[in-house]
Amino acid sequence: MVSRSPLQEGEAGGAARDRYLEGWADLNERLRRGEPWSGGERNAAFLSSGVGGLDLADAAPVLGLDHADDGRSAARLDVDFDGDDDLVVSSRTAPRLRVLANRLADGAEHLSVRLVGTEANRDAVGAVVFAAAAADVEGDGEGAAARPQRRTRTAGSGYLAQSTPWLRFGFGRRGARARRVRLSVRWPGELEPEDFGEVRAGRRYVLVQGRGSASESPPPEALVLREGPIEPRVPEQGGRRRLVLPSPTSIPSLDVRSASGRGGRIFGLTPAGPRGTGRNTVVVAWDSSDPGAIEGLGDLGALSSAAETAGAMLVAVDLAAGSAGPREPDPLVFATTRLAAAGWGGDVLAPQGEAATVLAELVGWRLDRTEAPPLPWSLVMEPDGRLAVVRTGPWRAGDLEADLEVFGAPLDQRPAWSTTFPGRWADPPGEADLGRLRARLERRGAGQAVRELDLGQIKTPSLGSADVRVRRGRAALERGDLAEALARFEAAIEADGDHVMARRARAFVLHRVGRYGEALEEWGRALDLDPASNDTLGNRALAAVAAGELGVARADLAELTRRVGAAAPVVLAVRGALEQAAGPEGSRDPGDPGGAADPRGSGDGER
Repeated sequence: MVSRSPLQEGEAGGAARDRYLEGWADLNERLRRGEPWSGGERNAAFLSSGVGGLDLADAAPVLGLDHADDGRSAARLDVDFDGDDDLVVSSRTAPRLRVLANRLADGAEHLSVRLVGTEANRDAVGAVVFAAAAADVEGDGEGAAARPQRRTRTAGSGYLAQSTPWLRFGFGRRGARARRVRLSVRWPGELEPEDFGEVRAGRRYVLVQGRGSASESPPPEALVLREGPIEPRVPEQGGRRRLVLPSPTSIPSLDVRSASGRGGRIFGLTPAGPRGTGRNTVVVAWDSSDPGAIEGLGDLGALSSAAETAGAMLVAVDLAAGSAGPREPDPLVFATTRLAAAGWGGDVLAPQGEAATVLAELVGWRLDRTEAPPLPWSLVMEPDGRLAVVRTGPWRAGDLEADLEVFGAPLDQRPAWSTTFPGRWADPPGEADLGRLRARLERRGAGQAVRELDLGQIKTPSLGSADVRVRRGRAALERGDLAEALARFEAAIEADGDHVMARRARAFVLHRVGRYGEALEEWGRALDLDPASNDTLGNRALAAVAAGELGVARADLAELTRRVGAAAPVVLAVRGALEQAAGPEGSRDPGDPGGAADPRGSGDGER
């Protein structure tokens, strides 16, 4: 399927552009509800009869593969390491990933082979492996006339998919002893196959081009797959919609006024980050001129009671009050009276300037619609001013509690609420790209909100963050103020105990001031956080020499030599320090800090 924008076809926007965007918005809305792209067609798996290669039957129903998912690709691999290939199926709609365990081959003998090319390409793509059971080779007993099995090493298994490089062979039910199998490989570009001799079934082997013998590979630790049905969530009825964002989103500010005529600004985006109220806040947008508006808001008494219990703030924005300022009579006074009679326990405000446009575009953007749905809309905001939940339709008892439950869960679990089906995200998304919102606001002429979004792209980290404290510590270090640098690095560790650069920097300063034992411990903590850092390992070895822990230093030197070779500068530095420490006096000069390398110049980069 190819998508073409009307603008790419020479049409200058207008009605054609709006129809195009409306179509994509409708498609995205359907996908969010769990509806398929391809119209509900079930997945198929075709089985060849082996006669001419054209006699195919759809075996998906009997194999359990005929899901109604909007399937994209399938990859073969031995997920549970029981010797047979399982399937991992990806879909455009949820569940995005299914792992289908192969139970048809339980009890049968298997053989797994992986190829390594030397003269051919390293992955041996294009090579053909032949596996013949011993009975087939010797020509005796049942099966003597059977052909050797063959597998071809391929690349690419479907749409953005790649199956395992391990090639599998099956040999039926096990006998009294493990079957012996003769293996040969015809490598790419070679006419004659290379013989790898006999191996035993039930094992894994690596075949390296040119060696002529198979190398057994130990089996990995078994993985236990647990069955778990995935049930779709019941969609909301009566215009109700609840969208939990995979990650909270910053929004432009909203200019509002109260019935007294006082104006103000809530929320917003600044270079220092979003601006919030300091409390969980529910913003309900409605239209008091609509006779059915109060009923359409739902159970306001339950919402107000839940907000009071949770310490949340409620704000109703009456779009009918307009942005021209107070009038006589002020519709905001009437709106406040009507809401209070229905049990509303929060503020009632009128939008000013671009606020009504910003609210409409926010809701339309997050729900993937060209235009916002009918009122009411509700935005559930986090204390820091980021949007976390979008609701349409009336409120019911328990709704706010459900939203606050989302806020109480770890951020990496939040994407589970954003999908039609429950499950886990392999790669949770970050904060939404505000570029689409900016484009929508620009089309609507909301220039102030556009400028605010542009300003918000200038990211300034919080002064309390560990990163900023590390930077300030580095500045002190460059000035030669070791005491100030140490204080800054320790403050960074207090803010984030797993900040590896803060750990390295503190260890470096401790080494410089002669506190070798503490430096040794701190280098060890940094190494725990980033075991692959050769510079950290070398610095720990130098600290160990300075602290008199020569056994630790020798062990670190041996590991460094194994990793980077005997001629590497870090290895030579540690060896020199050890030789000096083991000199005639048997110990190093306490005044020598041991030559610690500045972590700012780490060859591994900042990890």
